Amino acid sequence: MSNRQYHFSIGVIDVSLHSTCDRFIQEYLSLYAPYVCSACGHEAVDVDIQPRRRYPWPRGPYTFRSTNAPDFQVLRHHEVLPHLEWYINWQIIQKRCEYIQLHASSLELDGQAMILPGDPGSGKSTLTAGLLTRGWSYLCDEFALIDPWTSTIHPYPRALCIKEPSFAVIRRLGLPLRRRTPYHKATKGPVAFLNPLDVREDIVGRPSPVRWVVFPRYVPGAKAILRPIARSQAAYLLAKQCFNIRVNQQQTLRTLAAIARGADCYQLTAGDIHATCDQVESLTCPVASRKVG
Repeated sequence: MSNRQYHFSIGVIDVSLHSTCDRFIQEYLSLYAPYVCSACGHEAVDVDIQPRRRYPWPRGPYTFRSTNAPDFQVLRHHEVLPHLEWYINWQIIQKRCEYIQLHASSLELDGQAMILPGDPGSGKSTLTAGLLTRGWSYLCDEFALIDPWTSTIHPYPRALCIKEPSFAVIRRLGLPLRRRTPYHKATKGPVAFLNPLDVREDIVGRPSPVRWVVFPRYVPGAKAILRPIARSQAAYLLAKQCFNIRVNQQQTLRTLAAIARGADCYQLTAGDIHATCDQVESLTCPVASRKVG
């Protein structure tokens, strides 16, 4: 089997992918074919995916390798794509320290950005999908990549990773999940991917300053409630969600404090997706009434 190689330029993140397993190349291409490029820059994330030779495909284990990164293995083919995305994220944290990296979804509307920081399970990706159906543009569902000198968020439009409890919500929004059989990701269990370009072709947002900071917390059956919080509290919570705060701690804290001072900051109890999106869009009036046709 020959080792195939593809290069991708996905927003501000370059990815170089190698594998002898054509299936995995094709699955990644199904999400990122529009971003294929002829070559990557020196800061590209590089990943080589190979099966152990003594195991005939499609049996594992499958090994992820990269320059200056430890090897990582998964046992089954339906675990490869979600863990490939995780492995790429891990390398972004290590290699792209020119950005302040928050664990947050990020969107843009009319040249202004919203960030949705939160722990896993807070409902960031599902809420992001709901807002995309209402005309918002997409930056990322895993990172807010912030220029520390301008406080501008840059796009990394990776596919949204949706957990099984939200599958029905995504389908009720009229959005297609790629692949009928779910993938499996460690403790998250079954997951599926939503390609943001399936929402609309011009979905990717532009680099934008932060206008709103909203900390969501999903509570099943709860009424959607948006509550303002102090900017000092918002700055503290942003710092807790920063992946690389130790790289340049003083500059990072100054930037996060400046973002909190310049943004409207809220905590959000998220329940029903439509009511929750209504609450978020109440912040953006008079543009909140836009819908995607």
